[in-house]
Amino acid sequence: MKYRGFMIIAILWGWQLSAQNIDLYLTLIEKGKMEDVQESLPELLNRYPDEAGVYFLQAMLNENGDSSLVLYRNVIKNFPDSDFAPKSEMKIGEYLFSRGLYSQASVQFKKILTKYPQGKHHQRAMDLMVNAYLATGEESTASTTVRTLKQLYPSLNYSDYEIGGVENTSNEAKLVRLDPGTTSSRIKSFKAARKIIVPKRVEKPWVVQVGAFGKFDNANRLKKQLQEYGFATEVHTVNSNGKRLHAVRIVRFETKSSAEKIGQKLKKKFGLDFRVLNNPE
Repeated sequence: MKYRGFMIIAILWGWQLSAQNIDLYLTLIEKGKMEDVQESLPELLNRYPDEAGVYFLQAMLNENGDSSLVLYRNVIKNFPDSDFAPKSEMKIGEYLFSRGLYSQASVQFKKILTKYPQGKHHQRAMDLMVNAYLATGEESTASTTVRTLKQLYPSLNYSDYEIGGVENTSNEAKLVRLDPGTTSSRIKSFKAARKIIVPKRVEKPWVVQVGAFGKFDNANRLKKQLQEYGFATEVHTVNSNGKRLHAVRIVRFETKSSAEKIGQKLKKKFGLDFRVLNNPE
């Protein structure tokens, strides 16, 4: 293993570390060869102390989620103009989403979409932002936010969101001449109407349970796999016949039929058996 780590360093020894070189390490991590990269990390940190990608690798290799957040935030703070700043922001958002902290995750992904107009992360950020909003029952906020951001990213795929009003958004902003008197009257009318409108919270009591595991790691692994496909997934600890189990659930749905529809989709796509539950513990 040490020889492999030395060989990786040797390959890069003759030139400055680049994004392509960092991609090589990221590919090794994705293939599960974390030990090879871990062995190379101390030398990389010593040789390239001013390279954002090295610190991004350090955060990727860290097995403690909370301390990884600190490392990602350091990349954002110390290298704000680097390509690894938005990548670090995405990792923070994905971590919040995986922990079921959907309110924080939606704020994080919205920030990414407004702060970083360049890059390849926009579709995934949009998908996870919408799923985070829907997981907390904020369909109206999701619709409003997507309509706004669609003006910035008209080429993204919005067809799978199933939220009202998005499909009717124009891709081009138009300038119009406004009459000051009419505009003032409309604003006053809107404010008056807004005061008497009380938004109705939509209850979403139904969940789809796709497994219960004795080991948390197994439940967490399935949760992450489903989240990769855009399903708002949580792990809940439950007691069954005196045993402590970790239940994997897709949350939440307004009707039983909509939950069953997702369950059938999961069964067809992943071969997972499922149960539809109403307000489970």
